[in-house]
Amino acid sequence: MSETLYKRLQCRFAPQAGRQWGHLSRMTNLLIVLNVSLFFLTNLVTQQGYYYTFYSIFFLSLAGLGAVLPFGLLNRLWYYSVFLFCDLIGAYFIVVSVWYWVNASNAPLAG
Repeated sequence: MSETLYKRLQCRFAPQAGRQWGHLSRMTNLLIVLNVSLFFLTNLVTQQGYYYTFYSIFFLSLAGLGAVLPFGLLNRLWYYSVFLFCDLIGAYFIVVSVWYWVNASNAPLAG
């Protein structure tokens, strides 16, 4: 990425950083609730020993901590991008877990 493009993106991100962090924080919380309600309440994790949900919770918690412990970097685009990437990895593990849940022969499909 060229230096001027990054500077332009940073200048556009800085005034809206508070709004963007709020959206990221809400998305992280919703994904954690989705993860817990889909897999831990249905006992899929404890019965079958499936660990991708733990990976998902780890990455989502890491993204949540990024918003709570800002270190004065909340208005930096690279700092936001790191935790957005953590959220995307956590969402990936949720999608993979749902895919596994649907394809597993002995997994309950409906409560």
